[in-house]
Amino acid sequence: MIPNKAEVVIIGGGSMGICTAYYLAEKGCTNIIVIENQKELGGHTTSRCAGAYRHQFSTPVNIELSKWSIAEFQRFKECFGYNYEMDSCGYMFLLSEDDNIESFKESVEIQNKMGIKTEWLTEKSIRQMIPMVSTEGIVASTYYPKDGLLDPSSVVNAYISEARNMGVEFFAGVNVIGIDTEHEKVSGIITSEGKISTRTVVIAAGPWSAQIGKMVNIDIPITPVPQQLTYISDIPWDTKDFPVTIFVNEGLGLHKEGKGLLTGLTKAAPEKTEYDFNKLSVDDDWELINCEKVINRVPSLENSLIQSSWIGFYETTPDSHPILGKIPDVEGLYCSAGFNGHGFMHSPVCGHLISEEILHGKSVTLDIDTLRIDRFRKHKTNKSEKFKI
Repeated sequence: MIPNKAEVVIIGGGSMGICTAYYLAEKGCTNIIVIENQKELGGHTTSRCAGAYRHQFSTPVNIELSKWSIAEFQRFKECFGYNYEMDSCGYMFLLSEDDNIESFKESVEIQNKMGIKTEWLTEKSIRQMIPMVSTEGIVASTYYPKDGLLDPSSVVNAYISEARNMGVEFFAGVNVIGIDTEHEKVSGIITSEGKISTRTVVIAAGPWSAQIGKMVNIDIPITPVPQQLTYISDIPWDTKDFPVTIFVNEGLGLHKEGKGLLTGLTKAAPEKTEYDFNKLSVDDDWELINCEKVINRVPSLENSLIQSSWIGFYETTPDSHPILGKIPDVEGLYCSAGFNGHGFMHSPVCGHLISEEILHGKSVTLDIDTLRIDRFRKHKTNKSEKFKI
C-alpha cells in the first residue's frame, strides 16, 4: 500500500528521479517516495537509451554537468563496490559541412579551457582509428578519448539499491493523476493508488513532464520526440576499440554494444506532442533509412544482421538545455527534465543539484540559474547545444 504522507515525492522512476532520491537521502532527507508509471523502475527512456557519456558539449554549463557526473559515476562505483564498467572507448564527432567547422572550433576551445583536451583529427588519423568507416565527404572531426559507454540498467540498479538501503520507497506501475495545491503551495499528489500528502514534489518524468506540469497549469516547454535504435550483430571485425562515432550532419550514430553495434538516426520533432507511450511500434521505414546510411558509411556491414529495434524518447526543449530547479509559480514544486538525450549521463549531478536546492534553498555545487524554467519567460535562453545528435 502506498503511504499517505511523504517529505518529498518524486514523479518519475528513471535515472533522474532515482538519482534525485538517492542524493536527497544521502544528505539526510527521510520519507522519500518515488512514483513510476511504468511497471519497472528505469523501464522506459532510461532502459532504452544508448548509454553513452561524454564531455564534448558546446556550452560551459553542459560541460560542467558532464565533468561532475562522469567523475561521480566512478566515485559511486568505487565507494560501494559495484562492477559496472566505464568503457572509455572514446567519442568522435565527424562533420561533412564546412559551415559547422567554425562553431565546433569555438566549442573545442571552450572544452580545452575547461580541462577537456578534445582533439581535432586529420582524415589520416580518422582512417587509422576507424579504417572500416568511409570518410568520404568528411571535412573535420573532434575526438576525446576519455568519453565512452556505460550500461544504464546496471547503474540505475546500483542507485536503487543504495537508495533503498537509506529508506527510499519506490512504487512502480502507479499513475499520477493530479497535484494538490493550497495558496500556490504544493500540498500533495493524487495517484491511482491514493493520495499522498507532501509539501515537496519533483517532476522528473522525462517526456511526460509537460503533461505533469499541466496538472497545476504550468507550461513546461518539453516536447517528446521518438527516437529509434537498432542492434546489429555478425560484425565482420572486432568492435573492441571502436569509439562512439557520430556523423553530425547525417544525424547518424554508431557505437559498440557487446560484440555487435548499436545504431540510431535522429528524427525531426513531429507536430504531435503527446503519445500513448505503451502503444508505440518500430518504424520499419525509418529503420531501413538508418541501415542504408550505416552501410554507406560502413560498407562491410552489408551482410550483418538486424537483431532488434526499439523506440525511446528525447525530451527536447527550445534551447536544447534541461529545465532544472524550483518552479516559481508553485512553492514546493521542482523540475529536473528536458535533457535532450543527455539525461542518463547527467542524472548524478542533477540529482545532487536538485537535492541541494530542496534542502538548502539553492544549488551550491554548480550555478543552475541559466537552466531555470523562467529563462523562457524572460527570453534569456541558452545558445543551442551544437554537440548533439
